[in-house]
Amino acid sequence: MEKNQETMEGLLHCLDDSITSRDRRYETLDAQYKNADGHILHKEYDEYSARKESITRRFKNEAIDYQEKIDRLCQRIRKSQPSLMELSSEFINTKGRFPRNIALGKLHVTYNNLDFFVPKTFSFPFEKPMYICDESKNVILHKVLLRLLFALPVDKQEYYVFDPIGLGKTVSKFNSLFSNERLFPQKKILSSTLELKVALKDVTKYILDLQSNVFNIATDCQDWDSYNRRLYSQRELRRMLPYKIFIFTAVPDGMDQECFDMFRTLIVHGKQCGLLVLFSFNEAILNTEDSKMKKMEIELRGCIENSVQLHNVFEEDNISNDFEHLEIENVGEKFPDDYQLSVLLDDLKAIAEKQNSQGMSFDEIMEHGSMFNCNSRNGLMIPVGCGASGNSIIELDIGDATPHYLIGGTTGSGKSNFLHNLIISACCRYSPNEMRVYLLDFKEGVEFSQYANPNLKHAKLVATEADTEYGITVLRHLVEEKEKRYAAFKTCGCKDIQGYRDKNPDEIMPRIMVVIDEFQVLFGNAQKDQTISTLEMLAKQGRACGIHLVLATQSLKGIDFSTLGPQFGGRVALKCSAEDSKYLLGGIASNNEEAAELKVPFAILNTSQGSVSGNVKFMIPRAEEKKIAEWIVKIEKKCNDIGIDTETKIFEGQSLPKRPIKSFVSQRTNLQIIFGELMDYNAEPFSVNLRPRVTDNLLICGHDDLIKKSLLDSVIGAALESEYCEEIIYVGDDNEMIDTALISNVVCFWSMKDFCEKYSECAFDKKCILIIDNCNLTKQIGYAPIMYGTPKSEAAFFKDYLDNANEKGSYIIAFYEGSNRIKNCGVPKDEFNYRIGYSVNVDEKNFLLGAGLQSNASVKKNRAFLVDNLELKAWFRPYSV
Repeated sequence: MEKNQETMEGLLHCLDDSITSRDRRYETLDAQYKNADGHILHKEYDEYSARKESITRRFKNEAIDYQEKIDRLCQRIRKSQPSLMELSSEFINTKGRFPRNIALGKLHVTYNNLDFFVPKTFSFPFEKPMYICDESKNVILHKVLLRLLFALPVDKQEYYVFDPIGLGKTVSKFNSLFSNERLFPQKKILSSTLELKVALKDVTKYILDLQSNVFNIATDCQDWDSYNRRLYSQRELRRMLPYKIFIFTAVPDGMDQECFDMFRTLIVHGKQCGLLVLFSFNEAILNTEDSKMKKMEIELRGCIENSVQLHNVFEEDNISNDFEHLEIENVGEKFPDDYQLSVLLDDLKAIAEKQNSQGMSFDEIMEHGSMFNCNSRNGLMIPVGCGASGNSIIELDIGDATPHYLIGGTTGSGKSNFLHNLIISACCRYSPNEMRVYLLDFKEGVEFSQYANPNLKHAKLVATEADTEYGITVLRHLVEEKEKRYAAFKTCGCKDIQGYRDKNPDEIMPRIMVVIDEFQVLFGNAQKDQTISTLEMLAKQGRACGIHLVLATQSLKGIDFSTLGPQFGGRVALKCSAEDSKYLLGGIASNNEEAAELKVPFAILNTSQGSVSGNVKFMIPRAEEKKIAEWIVKIEKKCNDIGIDTETKIFEGQSLPKRPIKSFVSQRTNLQIIFGELMDYNAEPFSVNLRPRVTDNLLICGHDDLIKKSLLDSVIGAALESEYCEEIIYVGDDNEMIDTALISNVVCFWSMKDFCEKYSECAFDKKCILIIDNCNLTKQIGYAPIMYGTPKSEAAFFKDYLDNANEKGSYIIAFYEGSNRIKNCGVPKDEFNYRIGYSVNVDEKNFLLGAGLQSNASVKKNRAFLVDNLELKAWFRPYSV
């Protein structure tokens, strides 16, 4: 059989075989030339000698060739893996390539005049788990660990140690590395059943993911080794899988049956998934008479039988038994003293910590799995970053167990960056038929505006710079959606979205992920309790119908989250204060302050009610605006390719809606003025209907000239389109604000005195709209809401006009810059049932609302509200000009 000349063992066997071949040729030659007495005829001696010399020469050439190959291989191995005593920082593997062999110890090879040393090598990855049955052999474990730490890529190896009895004594020499999350993701020795269970569940999930989504027979990537070799050949080093080393002491001590079953899973799938299990075991259990432990005894024996003894692997003494001629002695090698070891580990830790800040790229996270390859029936599994070691993928599991998440982090912590990762990653894994998103951003910025141009195909809503009033309408819409789904469940006789989809496989009912940034703004109105109640109801009932809330904030200080908190079992905390860390990760009683120690780009995921042992630290890749745009285009193309078409509602709080081409409605019995769009989810046109009833006039107050012009254009345009209105009159000194296309249809006066004089005899000959623009009624015509004595003729005429205009089919629409001007100009506020406010402060807002509807908030830019008979009826956004 042809020997592998790429390995040390193969070359030594080739050399041994060469000796065997030479001896056989000698025997064949002797049989041809020597007689029964062992003599050679004199006449054949020269020929015999020549042929023997040829055999000897051939052997020498082969031996020299093999020795040269052995020497070159020795140099190649020692170039990256010197003896442990010769290790230094220059031998730390930062190149990302896994070795094909691991060198540990050396062999002394002798035969006749051959005498040399070679490294002892072992094929990597290791074939089987290994066990230790004698604590005195722990030094061999230390040698193995030191070799792996330096030989494997420093950013592609992870260590997990479970030692419930010794509490880490087995690996105490490596204590200085425990704080490095890349090498020791747990940052400590696992000592309790709960800690072990959490870690084993994670690795079990990792194994299932590899087998389901990573390993692929079609691409000849059936295991960890072939997958990594393929990625390395393609220079995709960042996507290569880490090698995970698990050390268990005194198995099954400290394990319940569930933990032990997962331990056995590691034993079975180790080589395929890049896992090495090193363990010792409690020998007492192998001879137990306890019937309850019998099952575990049998299973432990099976684990031992499927493993090899660590000592026999690395310090085997009977190596020569495998060779016919070569004498091979296992020399072993020394382990560095404590000082040398500490220097080596400090160097390794420094380089590993430098690697810690790199993690995976945004593209790598987005490319985790094929686009739209996931089904949302059982929930959403969304990759959002990589483990603190930079290797494993961290996913948000949004489903029955953890339906809703709270996200928090101070300014500059990367909260918005995390939300971008969450949104794009979810949209890459699930098609719009499987998942839709609502994106609602209350802060002044443009974070979510990237999803509006072009539209993110999964987005039902993209709202930026929203405010409390608009956000509440979105919640109402979600409640309606919830009710529709529950009605559908009742009709088909099921209780939740899983049951509905099972019974209606051809129906489309995607899960809904609602992302609300700065959600605390929702609580900033008079209906705070009602808003909290609505959110709580959505959180409780949304799980069953597939509506999932992701609420984000900078801090929970001052926010009443006590009733909502229990519904948000998923928590992600970025850098924040110690107090905020407690609140965000599980409540002040959790005492979980670890988020206060975070640095960008790290975060902590916790789904264990704030338990510190449940913290999962992970790294969030940077989501650059350019990259987000690229993935939105990729998602759109994929949707187009498979024939998925969607609609997205856009709400841009920082801008006004465009006036539609047809924004005026012809009316015969009344005047309907369309001013803009309602500030609600459906964004229906907002209008005011003026009817022939007393005080059905409109007072408009604010300080923004562009909005004033928009409202003025709406009034004049509606009047011109209406069959009801016969004349438009404007009184004021700012008629240049009227659109030039409309001004020719308007009768303009500079003052109320001019108007009164002109219309004193024909005031109600025509149904008209009288527009008063900042006119000082007191100064111009001597009018006041309450007049004493005999008023001026103009004032008397205007009072009569006010009293009768509405019944005669005419209306007064007054524009004033602020409440003080209204008061000082003698404007009779009570004659205006309708009032519109925009860009006003708190006092001006309360002036328009009246005594019964006081507010403590001013009106944000590009917003307006309508009061009807002292009742706040609507919020709207005027059209742009």
